[in-house]
Amino acid sequence: MTKLTRYSTKELGQTTRIRMYGLMEKDMMKSTRTPNSFTPLRTAAACMSALGLAAVLTGCGMTGSNTKSPVGSPGSPLAIHVSGNVHGGQQPVSGSTIQLYAVGTGGVKTASSPLVSSTVTTDANGNWDITGLYTCPSASAQVYVTATGGNPGAGNNASLTLAAALGSCGNLGAATYVIINEVTSVAAAYALSPFAADITHIGATGVGTAGITGAFANAAVLANFANGQAPGAGLPAGTTVPVSEINTLADILASCVNTTGASSTACTTLFNATAASDTFGAALAIAKNPGAPSVTALYTLSSAMAPFQPSMTGSSAPNDYTIAVTSTAGGVLATPYGIAIDAAGNAWVTNEAGTTVTELSATTLLQSANATVAGMYGPQGVAIDKLANVWVANTAGNSVVKIPSATPNAGVSYTAGGVTGPTGIATDSANNVFVANFNGNSVTELTNAGAAASGSPFTGSSNNISLPQAVAVGPTGAVFVTTGAGSVVKLTNAGAYTATLNDGTLQGAAGVAIDPSSHVLATGFTTGSAVSGGLSQYTSTGAAVSGSPATSGLNTPQGVATDGSSIWVVNGSASGGLAQYTYGSTAAMSPAAGYGSLNAPVGVAVDASGCVWTTNSGANTVAKFIGLSTPIATPIAVNVGP
Repeated sequence: MTKLTRYSTKELGQTTRIRMYGLMEKDMMKSTRTPNSFTPLRTAAACMSALGLAAVLTGCGMTGSNTKSPVGSPGSPLAIHVSGNVHGGQQPVSGSTIQLYAVGTGGVKTASSPLVSSTVTTDANGNWDITGLYTCPSASAQVYVTATGGNPGAGNNASLTLAAALGSCGNLGAATYVIINEVTSVAAAYALSPFAADITHIGATGVGTAGITGAFANAAVLANFANGQAPGAGLPAGTTVPVSEINTLADILASCVNTTGASSTACTTLFNATAASDTFGAALAIAKNPGAPSVTALYTLSSAMAPFQPSMTGSSAPNDYTIAVTSTAGGVLATPYGIAIDAAGNAWVTNEAGTTVTELSATTLLQSANATVAGMYGPQGVAIDKLANVWVANTAGNSVVKIPSATPNAGVSYTAGGVTGPTGIATDSANNVFVANFNGNSVTELTNAGAAASGSPFTGSSNNISLPQAVAVGPTGAVFVTTGAGSVVKLTNAGAYTATLNDGTLQGAAGVAIDPSSHVLATGFTTGSAVSGGLSQYTSTGAAVSGSPATSGLNTPQGVATDGSSIWVVNGSASGGLAQYTYGSTAAMSPAAGYGSLNAPVGVAVDASGCVWTTNSGANTVAKFIGLSTPIATPIAVNVGP
C-alpha cells in the first residue's frame, strides 16, 4: 500500500482553490513557494483535497470515466481537466513541449497521431494543462503524453524526451493528473517497446486490440503516473514489481536529463551505449537490448545519491536489465509446470505438485481462478483451444481434462484413445487435441468432445515414438512430438507417420515448438563426454540447421516457445534463467546465465503484448518479462492448421 503524506488545510488551501476554479497555478503559488519547491506529492494531495470524495473514488490523477462531458468537447473545466507536471530527476522542467499522442493503427511501429494542435509548454514549475485542447479519435484509442526539451535547471536540454502511458483516451477526464518523469518513461518504454520504433512511432494493428491495450496496462503495473513512482497502484498481494531496478533505470536517464544535453558526459555515455539521441529513445534501446554489455555498463551512471530511491546496490553491473513482474498467485501455486495464454491474455498454469490449474490475470497476475476437477492429480501440459476451453494433461491421473474458461470448476475428464501418463498437450485450429503419452509411447488425438480419433493412439513408424514428453502443432496442421531418443517425430494431422527429425546429438528431448515458417525447435541434452543442454533447430523440410544443437547459455533446458523472431528457452536449474536465440544461430542473444533470476523454471509462453511468461517450479511463482518479445496472437491454436 502506498504511504500517504498528510497535509494541513492551511498548507493546501491555495492550491485547492486553484484546482476548483481551474486558474493557472503559477499565478497563485508564487506567494507561497519558490519555483523549485514544487513536488508531485504536494500537488497530488492538493488535488485530492479539492475533489474530495470524487477524487478518492476515481483516483486523483488516475484515469476515470468522464460522465459530465466528452473529452475535448466544451463543458465544465473540472469535468475534462487533464493536466500535470514534468520533472527531471527531482527538478521541475520549464519550457518543455507537451504533446498527447494516439497510438498508430496501421501496424506495429507505425506513426502515432498527435492530438494537441496548439503549442503547450510547461511553466516555471513544470506544470502543464491540455484541457479542451484535444479530441479523442475514439474512446478505445490508446494514448500517451510526452515532454520534449525544456530546462531541467541546468539550462535547455534538447535531448530531453520523457513520456507517460495513459491508456484509453475515453478514460481521461475528471481531474486526470499526470506526472511525467524518468520512472514513467521507463515504464512506458518497456511496456510499449514491442510496438515502438521511437517516441513518435508507437503503433499496432487496429484500435483497442488486446495486445496494445495490455501493453498500456502493463505500464500501469510498473509505475503510477499519478505520482510518478513505481510500482503501479492497486496491485494484488503476491504480485511483485522490481522497484529498485526501475528506479535505477530512471536514475540512469536522470543523469542525462539533468544536464544541458548531448554534449554532457552523462548524455554522451548514455547515447553511445544505446545508439540513441534522446532519453526516451535510450530507454527503448535498453528495453530492447537488456543484456548487452554496453547497456548493463550504464549502471555507473546511477549512484547512491541518485534521485529515485530505493535503487539497486552493489559495486558491479547487473546481469541484465529485463523487468520481470512475479506472482505467487496468492500462495496456491504448487510446483507450477505448464503455461498457456488465452485470447484475453490471461495465463493458465498447471500445478504439478497439486490438483489444480490456476488462472492469472493478464496484467496484475491476480489469481482469477484455481480450477479443480475430480481425479486431477499432478497435471503438467496445458493448451487452449479456439473455443476458450483449457485442456490439461492430467499426468498422474491418466486422463485429459477439459476446463471451460468461463466456468473453471465445470471440467470433465477423458481417457479415450489410449491416454497413459500424458505429459504434453496441444490443440489445432479445428479444436482437435493431441496428447503425448509418456507411459504409453504414443500420441492420442481427441475431438473437442473428447472422443478418440480414428486409429488413436499413434505410435509412429516401427513404434519410434518412445517416452514422448512434448507435442506441438505447426502452421499446416502437422503434429510434432519429442522422443526420449532425442528425435522429433512428425505426424500428419490425422496421425499418420511422416518423418523423423534428428541431428544425431540431442537426447531426451524435453520441449518442442514450431514457428510460423514451420521451423522445428526442440530442447534436450547433448551426448558425448561433456553432456550439456541443447537447442536443436530444423528447417521446414526437417533438415538439421548447421551447427545444431546450440549449447551456449543452456544447462538444463526445459520449455521452449517462439514468437517468430526469437526462440525462448528456460533453463531449469535452481539458478536458472531465460535464454534467447534467433533461428539459424547457435549463439545466444542473452547473457551466459540467461535473463532474470529464475528458480527451476519449466514452462514458457509468449503473449499478445510481447511479454514472456515462465513458470518457476522451485519458487512456486510465475514471472512475466515485460515487453521482451515480439507480440503474437493467442491462444497458439489460432496460428496453426489445419
